[in-house]
Amino acid sequence: MPRNCVIIGDIKKSRSVRNWSEVVTRLGGTLRDVNGEFSDDILVHFRLTVGDEFQGALNNPGNAYRTYLRIKHMLPVDFYCGIGIGGVEKPLSEEIGMRGTAFYRARDAVQLCKRKNREIMIISAETVGRMDRIANTLFYFLQSLEGSWTKRQREVIDHLRAHPDYTYEQLASNFGISKQAVYRILKAANWDAFSEGETLVNELLEHFPDEDST
Repeated sequence: MPRNCVIIGDIKKSRSVRNWSEVVTRLGGTLRDVNGEFSDDILVHFRLTVGDEFQGALNNPGNAYRTYLRIKHMLPVDFYCGIGIGGVEKPLSEEIGMRGTAFYRARDAVQLCKRKNREIMIISAETVGRMDRIANTLFYFLQSLEGSWTKRQREVIDHLRAHPDYTYEQLASNFGISKQAVYRILKAANWDAFSEGETLVNELLEHFPDEDST
């Protein structure tokens, strides 16, 4: 039986965020966009919960990383992201009173992010298994590589992600630079390796085993 996927986000250093009302407004709009974009896969709608957290659930983990990226690229602040795979109990038709192993594991994954200083981690079983180790190592690889980007590299890559079909000429036109400059920016950011890693993460999550890993 396929297992569900809960995603919990915890905004980093929220007490020091000065424009908190703006961040909350933007986050609320982003979560509504996510609910619409992934409507076919939404089990529990993404929404703000308490304090500096938000959460939602997908029918399966296939779109978990894409959902994370969608939220990450729209927010002006950083957050920890915990992904939990398991069961979700919805005793009522409304989205209240829910529980299940996917929620507990997502919460544990958030705490693990904080302890290890990771942006995103996944837990799919009571004991750490091979699939979790592979996914979390890939997440760490991507986080480390992205952390080396310059502001310009991030701007170009974010625009490329928003327009994956753009040619170098179209990207260059947006930034008022040459296509050769775009090539150099992406090469310096190791975009090919990074993009390959993200593709592998999505493929891994799309084929995550239904049974608890061991």
